[in-house]
Amino acid sequence: MKYVIGIDIGGTNLRIGTVDAEGRLVNFERKSSASLVSEDAVKNLGSEVRSYIERCGLKGQVAAVSVGVPSMVSKDKSFIYSTPNLKGLENIDLGNLLKAYVNVPVFVDRDVNYLLVNDIKSHHLDPERERTILGFYLGTGFGNAVYINGQLHVGKNGVAGELGHIPMYGIDEACTCGNIGCSETRCSGRYLRYLSDTCFPDTDISEVFVKHGDDPRILEYVDTLAIPMAAEINILDPDYVIMAGGVMTMKDFPMERLIWAVKKRARKPFPSENLEFVFPEHTQDSGVIGGAYAAFDKLGKMEK
Repeated sequence: MKYVIGIDIGGTNLRIGTVDAEGRLVNFERKSSASLVSEDAVKNLGSEVRSYIERCGLKGQVAAVSVGVPSMVSKDKSFIYSTPNLKGLENIDLGNLLKAYVNVPVFVDRDVNYLLVNDIKSHHLDPERERTILGFYLGTGFGNAVYINGQLHVGKNGVAGELGHIPMYGIDEACTCGNIGCSETRCSGRYLRYLSDTCFPDTDISEVFVKHGDDPRILEYVDTLAIPMAAEINILDPDYVIMAGGVMTMKDFPMERLIWAVKKRARKPFPSENLEFVFPEHTQDSGVIGGAYAAFDKLGKMEK
């Protein structure tokens, strides 16, 4: 049996797992991603993957490696253009460099794309591969992925779905991407942390919705989230809208308020009146499994 090794790289943790063609996870590990900040990031990652294959007894059983990164990735799913939080994985051809360590195809993509693939599979949202599905993932940043007619929409350069980096009127703050006034400067866990620290200094951020969910500043934060979401919904008229990410799973997050705000700003009567929302519960291995699904799909297309 052949497996795909799925890797989900975040600013804090690296998650790695072995997945079969049915999406079953047969091994999973999590460790620090600190070694990927240095100039030796590729060498460190390559050594880690090779070591993982050896200790799991997978030599000769790996069909591909799939890597999800919080980055802008090329259309051929190999080159990383920009990774603000992991400078060691920026402006490099990770796919080809990592292939030298494992001698199998290596696919690289945005981590949120892999989350969307996993959500679609686990919720059986597109059995006929003809639907439009949007994923909004609110964590430290504001992730977005778009799925149309059986495939991820990546655009001319491979970087479609950067909803967190559309400009918003009246905001002149610098974003981590280098631009000014991106939606992520207001629509993100990072900005929620700022609100919590400045407006509610005596409240731990994990309790900010519990204790201050009705505060006008929190309600404004939630209503602002709806603006870019509704804009994309109006453009693409989706079959499903997936809402997920660490912020949305915080205790007492006002999801009903967010849904109300999205529908309020969406075009009437449609798509506003019949929007269908899905609320997946992600686990540590969600990105790993989603990456494996995507890799098996690519391998199948390569064989045809």
